[in-house]
Amino acid sequence: MKKTGQFLRDIWKKFWRRLFTLPLVQWVAAVLMYVAVKFVHLTSRTEWRNEEIFKRYVGKPIIFAFWHGRTMMLSSVASHFGYRGYAVFSRHRDGRLISKLFRLFGMRGIYGSTGRKGAVEALRAGVRVLESGQLLAISPDGPMGPLMRLHDGVLHFARKTGAPIIPVCFTCSKPWFQGRWDKYLVATPFSKIIIEAQEPFYITETDDIEQARQKLEKIMIAQLHALDKEFGIKPTQPGEIKA
Repeated sequence: MKKTGQFLRDIWKKFWRRLFTLPLVQWVAAVLMYVAVKFVHLTSRTEWRNEEIFKRYVGKPIIFAFWHGRTMMLSSVASHFGYRGYAVFSRHRDGRLISKLFRLFGMRGIYGSTGRKGAVEALRAGVRVLESGQLLAISPDGPMGPLMRLHDGVLHFARKTGAPIIPVCFTCSKPWFQGRWDKYLVATPFSKIIIEAQEPFYITETDDIEQARQKLEKIMIAQLHALDKEFGIKPTQPGEIKA
């Protein structure tokens, strides 16, 4: 019986995975997520911390960097402040689904991959976005982790264009963490939400990429921990780096 039950569960999972690759199904899911985000905003009290930083760079080339698990409420940042721009997503079904959610909030998608060709294509597209004076948003630990470990792609975008990186993060008083690799935070209705921007981080052509990577990673981890501490949330620990 156990083997039969496991077999049926595996079939069910495969069915849903294939179903969610269909664009129409993804759009329906994205609309439902959009409504959920709007409802949470409507019923919650949102504090835009360091709001002057968000406002300072509207209409200018800027890179928003945020951890993969803190995507939900950040999808509305662009529409709230009137930014025009793009976000970098994976070609995986999850990436395409979230890209549709961002599209509903006014952000278009750039699709990349961990392969060399996909990474180069995404870099070129992102550079064009920044050179046109628009926003580029990216989760530097995505799409597969490790959790809160910064990949250096975001730094290459900044070094190629001179655009500043703004670490952005959100937390809430009534969190629900999903059991995923990225510990995805779902803000629930009637919460207090904090969405914070930190001071810009710059990297030049002569700066060492690895040193800059470590520095920015520490800044973003500290930002998340400090925000979560305000609501007594246990610190999320970064994932282990595989050798």
